Amino acid sequence: MRVLIVDDDPLFRLGVAAALAGDDQLEFILSEAGDGEAALALIASEDPAVVLLDLNMPRLDGHAVARLVKERWPQVRVIVLTGSDSAEDRRRAEQVGVDAFLEKRQLAETQLSAVIASV
Repeated sequence: MRVLIVDDDPLFRLGVAAALAGDDQLEFILSEAGDGEAALALIASEDPAVVLLDLNMPRLDGHAVARLVKERWPQVRVIVLTGSDSAEDRRRAEQVGVDAFLEKRQLAETQLSAVIASV
C-alpha cells in the first residue's frame, strides 16, 4: 500500500515511517513531504492510496491540502495526524471529508497500520 506522510517535522515523519515499516501484517511503500505544496506534487506523481496529513504546516496547511485532495483525487484516503486537539480543527477536517482524525498524542496507544487498513 502506497502511503504519503506529510508533516513539517522530519523526526515525526521518520518515526511514523519506522512504525509502518516494522508492521508484520501489511507492506507499505512510503514517501514523505514536509509541506502541503510538496504533498500535492507527490500525490499527483505517485498516486498514494493513503495520505497521513498534519494540519499545521508552512506554505499550504493541512486543511487546504485535505480539501484539494478530496476534490482532485477522491479515491485517496486522508488520515489527519495532528498535534491539535481543537474541536474546530476536527470539524473543519470532517467537513472536507477526511477519512480519519487522530491526535498525535494518541499514536502511542493506536496501531496506525490498523487505522490505515480500515479506511
